[in-house]
Amino acid sequence: MLGAGKSTFMRIERALDFLGEMDIECGIVLKPENIFYLTGFMPTSRAMLLLEGSPLLIVSQMDASLAKKTGIDIKVVKSFKRALKIRYRKVGVEKNVMSLQFYERYLKGKKVADMGFLRKMRMVKDGEEIEHIKKAAEISDAVMGEARSILGGGKTEKECASEIEFLIKTWAEPAFDVIVAVGENSAIPHHRPTKKIVDVNYPVIVDLGARVNGYHTDMTRTFFSDLTGGFGEVYRIVLEAQKAGIKECYEGNSLKNPDIEVRRVLKEYGLEKYFLHSTGHGVGLEIHEPPNIGKRAKGKFEKGMVVTIEPGVYRDFGVRIEDMVLVGKRPKVLTKSRK
Repeated sequence: MLGAGKSTFMRIERALDFLGEMDIECGIVLKPENIFYLTGFMPTSRAMLLLEGSPLLIVSQMDASLAKKTGIDIKVVKSFKRALKIRYRKVGVEKNVMSLQFYERYLKGKKVADMGFLRKMRMVKDGEEIEHIKKAAEISDAVMGEARSILGGGKTEKECASEIEFLIKTWAEPAFDVIVAVGENSAIPHHRPTKKIVDVNYPVIVDLGARVNGYHTDMTRTFFSDLTGGFGEVYRIVLEAQKAGIKECYEGNSLKNPDIEVRRVLKEYGLEKYFLHSTGHGVGLEIHEPPNIGKRAKGKFEKGMVVTIEPGVYRDFGVRIEDMVLVGKRPKVLTKSRK
């Protein structure tokens, strides 16, 4: 493992320690993001990481040259059907990833346990991960700063989204398909851009994110002109709710509390019933990952978590404001575009 980075080496060591505490002899990692987290290698094809005394990375021929850079022992195979022979009786798996077919082919009759510790490890970002996220946030801010000038001018939602995505691609990779939603379309949280003409006299939601070295950002702004009748007051309420939620993102606090505070503010103004989703989620190697920030959330905030706080109101039009927050003794907002 000499070629592996210091952070990935430490992550593998921690994973092996967790397996030992569970009295598990071998762990099988299939999720590409988890393989990347532990090795620094992101598979472009099927791959497996065996977590045992001497970790082994099993990859296809297409990924051989990339996998060799990790410094971890690798096995290059033409077919995965006969690649895996598990001699251990107790095996760790990612239960939310492993297919029934995989279980029946390789693990039937063995004792399996969920490697939930991988989710817990990834929830708390180390310094290297936070730097990648901060860089992606800076790019997202720069693009969002240009978004207002892109909107309007007789262009459609699709055209505006394409221009915004092109800007992201000049510096990074898009974290997801850019959302541009105007008027009644802004009342659809996961709207897909259409040929509807963008008119800034109505609310326009722009949801975008960048990806740097595998790490994502996620942010949303709602634009409207001074002539947009009545929408400004709803925007002010959503912003008040977001600020209340962000204040709750500090280490040791309950993961439920941002959602409680956001809903308290919206309820005060009679708008809670128009809030259709949870208050936020974790962001990292995936755009949506633990922890969930909602009314059923369990656990507490830990230093190093990165989450979104994104209250929204969806009626005949929509308003959503979303920012990334780094958890510590005090919450630190990473996305700084004007609201």
